[in-house]
Amino acid sequence: MNESTNAPTGCTTSVTPHHRQARAAIVDAAASMMHHRGVAATSIADVSHASGAEINELHRHFRDKSELVRAVIDRELTAVLDGQDATDAITSWNGLDTWVARVLDAQPSPDGPFAFPLATLATELRNSPEYRPALTDAFRTWEGHLAAGLRRIQQHGELDPDANPDRLAASLIAALQGGYLLASVHGRIDVMRDVLDDAVAALRRYQT
Repeated sequence: MNESTNAPTGCTTSVTPHHRQARAAIVDAAASMMHHRGVAATSIADVSHASGAEINELHRHFRDKSELVRAVIDRELTAVLDGQDATDAITSWNGLDTWVARVLDAQPSPDGPFAFPLATLATELRNSPEYRPALTDAFRTWEGHLAAGLRRIQQHGELDPDANPDRLAASLIAALQGGYLLASVHGRIDVMRDVLDDAVAALRRYQT
């Protein structure tokens, strides 16, 4: 079934509180299903049923499944940034430690299953050209928040002026991704904790 058919004619609907709530309910339902089933196994009809929105209503918010998936990517990025808002408090090495603690506390259980929907989407959609720009932007935004924190540490004279905050932020997120994967395989959050602790220790080589 081509779910890009029946494109909506009402995409210019004024944004009212009801409109925002209905759209959010659709995106929430889609995000949950795509995380547990995968994007490919989640249809527009599935999302319609789960969200309680009629197909026609769903199409008033999203032209097709691709547009809905991009909305889910945006939602998961927002969830990451909201759940790790301690990035704004990264002005020192203690602030970075607080961020690590916030990341670990965001996991629902010490023995899994571990939830990192943005990474799950990236893994499934990494070879899909239509989604790669949205995923690239999402991860760049996330890296940018961490890099901004590292720059604040640098501006306070606690990080080597020759260190590259963008590169260090990317390496820290790479460590988090790897830690999440290993924690999922072993079923223990302490694996993720160890990986992140080692990643921060590596960054501290640039501490002044």
